[in-house]
Amino acid sequence: MTDSTDHAASSGGPLGRPLGARQIAGVVLAAGASTRFGRSKQLLDWQGAPLVAHVTDTALQAGLEPVIVVLGAQADEIYAALGDRPIRTLINWRWEEGMSTSVQTGLVGVPPEADGALFLQCDQPRVTADLLRTMVRRFEASKHPIVHPVHDGRRGTPVLFPRRLFPELSAVTGDEGGRSLIERHPEAVATVRVDDPSVLVDVDTPADYDRLLNSVEPSTKTSTESSPASQQSSSARVLRRIRHLLIDMDGVLWRGDEPLPGLERFFAFLRRHDVAFTLATNNASRTPEQYAAKLASFGVEVPLETILTSSLVVAAYLSDIAPSGSRVSIIGEDGLAQALKDRGFSLSDDDASYVVVGWDRELTWEELTTASLLIHHGAAFIGTNPDVTFPTERGPAPGNGAILAALEAATGVSPTVTGKPEPRMYEEALRRMEATPETTAMIGDRIDTDIAGAANVGLTTVLTLSGITQPEDLGTSSIKPDLVCKDITSLIPLWKEVLSES
Repeated sequence: MTDSTDHAASSGGPLGRPLGARQIAGVVLAAGASTRFGRSKQLLDWQGAPLVAHVTDTALQAGLEPVIVVLGAQADEIYAALGDRPIRTLINWRWEEGMSTSVQTGLVGVPPEADGALFLQCDQPRVTADLLRTMVRRFEASKHPIVHPVHDGRRGTPVLFPRRLFPELSAVTGDEGGRSLIERHPEAVATVRVDDPSVLVDVDTPADYDRLLNSVEPSTKTSTESSPASQQSSSARVLRRIRHLLIDMDGVLWRGDEPLPGLERFFAFLRRHDVAFTLATNNASRTPEQYAAKLASFGVEVPLETILTSSLVVAAYLSDIAPSGSRVSIIGEDGLAQALKDRGFSLSDDDASYVVVGWDRELTWEELTTASLLIHHGAAFIGTNPDVTFPTERGPAPGNGAILAALEAATGVSPTVTGKPEPRMYEEALRRMEATPETTAMIGDRIDTDIAGAANVGLTTVLTLSGITQPEDLGTSSIKPDLVCKDITSLIPLWKEVLSES
């Protein structure tokens, strides 16, 4: 057996590579001698396969590319246990010097085109492909290059590191692993919340192995084991740690000009329990002052600083990439125009360098034509949000995504979108509330924007069925909210019950 062996051409596994634009390698650390356990943990049976093969399969199913397994003690037996999986194996001849040497060996196998590496321990059988995919999405969606899971604030493995930190990672010693980098770069760390603590448990002793092996897999529980009410109550327990909320408005607090039931009672509940909130909407049509006035007409008073619109987010984005005073052509209403003016931009259709598109209920063919011609002549095409529909009292109406689709069809140019599900709005809301993802939940009515984007930045997700997403949509969606409620009124008793248990 040689130092480096390719079991098969690394194509990302039988499922291909279902991740985003970033290529992330998977490195399975399997070189130790299992001294505390008394025999090779790598070869323990797990659901009919050797433990090392099970963890390797999880990395392949997640779409990590390539998957590299670092061997050391009992390398020949463990190599044979991996069979013909499409992976690369490397031997760490210095495995007795500690885990850091296996990390260094694994880094050697990461190809130059990979943007990062996700390091897995071969003795964590409950780590899932979904968790690994979520970590990669978190890496892609945020500005934080290190990603690791947490349960109740406790850090765990696996850990994803970006390529730029590989030199520092190669310099660690002993059994230090990547802990020192996390401690050295706290500002660069993002986390993914894990509700089941067994996911982060490693098999250190035979007792650990027996407990994990004999525990009931959450995925095997059927609907007959508990009533719908108890299942909902169990799901609601994620609210116990929530001290901050992002709340969508259209479809959650109102539909059109009609408030949804329980609006005043919901905000009274939040204030009574000291839950901070940001009202985060993709609707770019109104100013924060107009939204505050609308809420006041429904009997709810909120400070202006609690209102965050996609207009404010797109204006902040444009100020990052464009000189002050740049000419901007817009499709949109008061909210978008005011946000751009406040940032010092000149609103003009003449020789505009940027076309910014928000929802506009008085959109004309002439405005579409002007925007299309500017984009054809090289103006940057930016959208406030991708919502294809908008919830009204009469049902779903065309939203900003429909306008973006028309311009994309006319120009062949795809827009840069800054609102949900992109991370900018979530990150700005967290900054305003001085919050962390672990204590924050998103309440929204759209599974494809509100919920998908919140999950990608590590927030707890609460879907209300009072707007766009309906119960039948949940069955066909790959995105699973942490909690589903009919509306904000039905959320209050669930939250009360959780708080009474504390």
